[in-house]
Amino acid sequence: MPVRALIVDDSATVRAALKRLLGREGAVEVVGEAADGSEAIAQVLRLRPDVILMDLEMPGMDGLTAMEHIRSQRPTPVVVITSKTRRDEVATAFAAVKRGAVAVFPKPEVPNEWEKLASAIAATLSGLARDRPDVTCPVPEESLIPARRALKFLAIGASTGGPAAVHSLLCALGVGTGLGVAIVQHISPGFEEGLAAWLAKELGKDIAVARDGERLRPEMVRLAPSGAHLGLQEGGTLSLDDVSPARGGHRPSADELMLSAARSSPLQTAGALLTGMGKDGVEGLGSLRKAGGLTLAQDGDSCAVFGMPRVAIESGAAQLVLPPQGIGTYLRHAVLGDRA
Repeated sequence: MPVRALIVDDSATVRAALKRLLGREGAVEVVGEAADGSEAIAQVLRLRPDVILMDLEMPGMDGLTAMEHIRSQRPTPVVVITSKTRRDEVATAFAAVKRGAVAVFPKPEVPNEWEKLASAIAATLSGLARDRPDVTCPVPEESLIPARRALKFLAIGASTGGPAAVHSLLCALGVGTGLGVAIVQHISPGFEEGLAAWLAKELGKDIAVARDGERLRPEMVRLAPSGAHLGLQEGGTLSLDDVSPARGGHRPSADELMLSAARSSPLQTAGALLTGMGKDGVEGLGSLRKAGGLTLAQDGDSCAVFGMPRVAIESGAAQLVLPPQGIGTYLRHAVLGDRA
């Protein structure tokens, strides 16, 4: 069955374009439209869609307010479509992530980008509606009281639903562990700076998009930029590679980050794969585990899309399976012990 989607945007032109283009994607059925937040709430209650495509800047009730009402009345996954050229709208998009939005896409700036957007949205909606957990991984009893480990680095891979999961993990990790964190988050080009700025403001940490040759120091968090693989080299030096081809369709690739950590500093690195479609990061996480690193995956119940973690669990790449806040807490105790 196709995914039933509700389109919410104050522009009739945008609604018509999305409806027409998504109609070509066999996996999506547009079951309704709304021009503002109030109408969106009514349509959600009446139509009960699987997912909502939501603009945020609308007259009357805006998207953020509508999301609050929808979350309390009939929780439904929300995919945000907004401008990436206006700083205020990018900031609002990540405020929506905090309220539960699972993905953010940019409104096209030229006509020929609309078809690409529709294909990307269709793939995301299919994953959100259909990828539910059906595998489990036992958590060893000793994980309840982590053994102390001399960790210096944390490598994270995430895709759909990742920004909120990363936020939860880093909140639980807190400050004082001394871990330097490198993140590959699959996100639409142009939003990585906004994601870094949002996380920095939320968490009060040194969080930014990575620069080539930068050293990943304690308590720093660095995100891979669009179009470049992020690597962790000897001594914590970060490398950016915009020449090597995409890996599994991704550049940056979580596999490249995990594999580099497995080569350079496996005993000092923990790797975590969070929510997202596909299997990016699984090979690298497996290599990190074989090299002696600590490997974790997000549990299915807390995932927006149980894709990457699912494959990591099934393949044996992940030693432990926890929700994002559980991963952060576990790592904090593993590093600090009784001082956590």
